[in-house]
Amino acid sequence: MKLKQAINNINNGLLDPIYILRGNDYYLQNLFLKKLSSTYFKNETVNRMLLLPDDMTGKEIIDSLTNNDLFSSKKIFILREPQKLKGKNSAEILNICKNPNEEQIIVLINDDWISKSTFLKKIEDIVNPIDVQTPFPNALRKWIGYIFKQEGKNIDNQGTNLLSDMAGDSLWHLDNEIQKICLFVGNKENITVNDVKAFSSIGRDKYRWEFLLSLGEKNASKAILCGVNLLRKNETMGSLIFPISNFFQEILFFKMNNGTFTDNRSYTTISASAIRRLPEFADRYSYEKIYAALKELGNIDKRQKTSHSINEAELLYFIGNVLE
Repeated sequence: MKLKQAINNINNGLLDPIYILRGNDYYLQNLFLKKLSSTYFKNETVNRMLLLPDDMTGKEIIDSLTNNDLFSSKKIFILREPQKLKGKNSAEILNICKNPNEEQIIVLINDDWISKSTFLKKIEDIVNPIDVQTPFPNALRKWIGYIFKQEGKNIDNQGTNLLSDMAGDSLWHLDNEIQKICLFVGNKENITVNDVKAFSSIGRDKYRWEFLLSLGEKNASKAILCGVNLLRKNETMGSLIFPISNFFQEILFFKMNNGTFTDNRSYTTISASAIRRLPEFADRYSYEKIYAALKELGNIDKRQKTSHSINEAELLYFIGNVLE
């Protein structure tokens, strides 16, 4: 089920006792929970209980969901990663989904969009899952406009495109950047691309990503130009080692997964534009080249810490060896 349809149902007073959200975009998860809570509790105190299998036993979770309070009030239970419950407890969850208590609401959240869990499939055969995965780029632009509108502001097309490219890995990331921009611009209603560059962290990150994308493209002249510009903006090879390492690790990670994407990344978030181009970068680099790049970054790190190291010389040597 599309999130929009689920929210429309809620706005029309059509509430279900059980929901399952599938996808790891925390902004969309929170948007759904806010809409549900607002309609369900109306003018009453919001009463939500978070259940985490990593912090609670399966019995504690089941007891929380099934024990009826004599003085019970409305309550929403939020159970994250229900597939982590095993044995009898997982069977209890299935039974609760089949025979829900109409006096409460349970929201199951599965962050792993591509999970093939048999248990989750059984739940989704009972409860229609709601898609809360990060939207595709075209839809992201509409969401950017929506979030700004919620703050009483508008944004130009260039600003929208920059935000989508550099923070479009998730709506949660976009929302964080938009809140920063709105905080700094104050009462200004019409936001421009210059405001995005000036008041979000994207303006600073943009130069790094241009450099990293040039490495992915194996464009030596562009990499040298961008890299030297970074060094002249108070960066050092020491500060660049971490993002370069993460970038090559992401390419390696993509290759090791046989050219498929996964929602559970092991490394820091990279830009949406870089994610979309990982197949291209993976084709350009062999395993040997990636390992050699990571090894050389380790050598540079040692030299930066133990001896006199000239930043521009290190940069040119690295680019020459990696992009040859």
